[in-house]
Amino acid sequence: MIENIDSLKELLTQPRKITITAHQRPDGDAMGSTLALSEYLSQFGHEIKVILPTEYPFYFEWMPGAKDAWVYPEHKEAADEWIKSSDLICCLDFNTLSRIEPMDAIVKEAEKPILLLDHHLQPDTFEWMLHDVKACSTCELVHRFINLFDAQAKITEECAQCIYTGILTDTGGFSNGATNKAAFDIVADLMDRGLDILYVQQGLNQNKTESRLRFLGNALLNEMVVNHELGIAFVVVNRKDAKKYNLQTGDTEGLVNYPLSIKGIEMSVLIKEEKSITKLSFRSKGDINVNEFARVHFEGGGHKNAAGGKSIYPPKWLINKITELVKKSKN
Repeated sequence: MIENIDSLKELLTQPRKITITAHQRPDGDAMGSTLALSEYLSQFGHEIKVILPTEYPFYFEWMPGAKDAWVYPEHKEAADEWIKSSDLICCLDFNTLSRIEPMDAIVKEAEKPILLLDHHLQPDTFEWMLHDVKACSTCELVHRFINLFDAQAKITEECAQCIYTGILTDTGGFSNGATNKAAFDIVADLMDRGLDILYVQQGLNQNKTESRLRFLGNALLNEMVVNHELGIAFVVVNRKDAKKYNLQTGDTEGLVNYPLSIKGIEMSVLIKEEKSITKLSFRSKGDINVNEFARVHFEGGGHKNAAGGKSIYPPKWLINKITELVKKSKN
């Protein structure tokens, strides 16, 4: 439930100027939730602009409204003016403003009321918040918000496509620990409203490049390290391969999940070299809490079975360090 929802409803009784944003390098849930909320609120005559802090993967371009979204660095001057003149800023799929660098500074400076919809741990406090760590996705919370906002809510086919995208991707196709009953209930509701699930599946899964497929093959063949004794596996994405396969934003999405399909592997780590930092993605099964692991050791966090982190050290060092930490914890 949203505290003081009546004041939010009152704000939105008249057409307003609204900014909607999500975290850096937006994934399916970030894209789905922002575009779904934009599609829904636009029915009431509001002026809405989705502004993303960094570019999004090209394979989300099929989504309704995606091509109209602004990537902040490409539209900085206009985006700054829009944010400063907004009546409301909607923050989706992140828990703290540092997750929207480099546009966090202008959002703080604008001092506009903020609506947060999110399912990550330890959120900052804002004027209106719909926060639930048990939600399968932020898109679940968008669906919940729409129904809280208006019991007779009209969810268009386009809005349904966006919500389904977020639920589908954040639950790993209804296969990971985030999957809950609400995920299935919402999809059933969306299908009643005209959702074509095959259309969304094609947009998400049959829209990639040949070079990405060849990159995945190389990564799993030559850059995967498996420790059966400890039940942990690593996949490394180095700068050399990133250049060779011309990797684009989102091309490593989902790669961290592949090693979990190996019998006995309970934790998977993607180690990605970037220009001045090494990014880490953690996935796990069952009771293995990678959120805590990432938070304590790698300045990160996320969910119990899915988290991220960062380090200044190279992949080989990180493989040895993480192996040592896992071994110590098991002992």
